[in-house]
Amino acid sequence: MLEIFQKLVGILTTDTTLNAIVPATSIFTGPVDQTMEAQTELLYPSIVLSQVSEVSRSVPSNTRDTQVQVDIWSRNSQMEIENIYERIIEILNYQSGDESTAHIFWQRLNGATDQFESDRRIWHRSSSFLVWSVKS
Repeated sequence: MLEIFQKLVGILTTDTTLNAIVPATSIFTGPVDQTMEAQTELLYPSIVLSQVSEVSRSVPSNTRDTQVQVDIWSRNSQMEIENIYERIIEILNYQSGDESTAHIFWQRLNGATDQFESDRRIWHRSSSFLVWSVKS
């Protein structure tokens, strides 16, 4: 799992088109503690990656099916979310390669949904990617 996050974060933080919208310093993994009381200090737009699930396959050995959730947050507009989402799809869909001791066969978009916060001016899209990998 560590190698998958390293690979994904590496792709997201080095893409100049994406980083023109979302600074690399606003791309996180795992829970991010952002209090709503400090709206002006929040790091938006932002991208947060987290593990949804992971299972091992017995053949071939050391193979994992990992579902990674990619949350996109914005205080500006739904259109900003759309632009970020489309760029993420373009740079992450069907990626493959090596990261440390793992080989990522490929990954693909597994689904996406908009989350509506009716009491706050905030936009949120949650998507998930399915990643197939093997550790040596």
